[in-house]
Amino acid sequence: MDQIDRLSGIAPGSELYDIRRQRPDFVDGTELCRQTVLTPTHGFDLGHDLRAALAARMARFLGHEELAKTYDEMLAQAGATPLLSGIAAGGELPAEADSFLRTILRHADLVTKTPRENTKADIEALEAAGLSNPQIIALSELIAFVNFEARVIVGLAALGEVA
Repeated sequence: MDQIDRLSGIAPGSELYDIRRQRPDFVDGTELCRQTVLTPTHGFDLGHDLRAALAARMARFLGHEELAKTYDEMLAQAGATPLLSGIAAGGELPAEADSFLRTILRHADLVTKTPRENTKADIEALEAAGLSNPQIIALSELIAFVNFEARVIVGLAALGEVA
């Protein structure tokens, strides 16, 4: 049983659980992707703590508090600071936060809340704030994964209700 099963309410042995297991590459691939984007071997100076805080924040913005709590736990294990806890809670950054962090947060919020409004200028803003191409890619992967995961959980929960 993986995180998606737990958070979507899929019980082992249920029809939906068995259907998911007919494509083990999707189930295993999702777990591998979670590890890769949240706790990579090389984080490109985007630490596990920042990644967990951003993931919790995005899950909250998507209306998935239970998913956010799993990332809160990850943040606590990685070493939550008041700043990162505030980010995870969905709050505004304090005035003393640097432009690097402000730009990352703005981008994660933008792509999560209003993805159609994301433009080339937003990527250029990341570059202007000092993010390297590998950092921009790592951030994009994190944003994509959390948004994907939240939507899969909601979809599977809905399927479970009608099954």
